[in-house]
Amino acid sequence: MLAKVKDSEVYSLFEFTLELAEKHLHVLRDIFKAEKFDLPIGFTDKGVNLDAPPLFTDTFWLVYIHEMTMHGLAGYSISLSVSAHKDIRDHYYQCNIDAMDLYNKSIEILIWKLEIFILT
Repeated sequence: MLAKVKDSEVYSLFEFTLELAEKHLHVLRDIFKAEKFDLPIGFTDKGVNLDAPPLFTDTFWLVYIHEMTMHGLAGYSISLSVSAHKDIRDHYYQCNIDAMDLYNKSIEILIWKLEIFILT
C-alpha cells in the first residue's frame, strides 16, 4: 500500500500500521523461539509486484484499516481473556493498546475527510 497510496494522511496511517505490525512480529518471533516453535514463512517479497497499478482508492484503504482495527480490538480482547501464559497476555495487552491508538488515528482521519466532503 505504501507504494501506491497518494493521500499523505492515509500514507502516514499505513506507516504507523506497518510499525505496529513489525513490532508485533518481533514479539511473536521471540515467543516462538523461546518455545522452540518453527517460524512460519508467511508472505514474502516474491508475492508482491510493486509495479502493478493500484487496485483500490486511498479512501477504500482508509476505511479498510479502520474496519480491520475494529476486528483487531475484538480479537485481541478475546485472545487476552483466554491466555494463560504471562508473555502471551502481555503481548495481547499491548496489542489492545496499539489497536486503540490505531482506531483513534483512523477515526480522526475519517471524520476529517467526511467534514471536507460535506463542506465541498
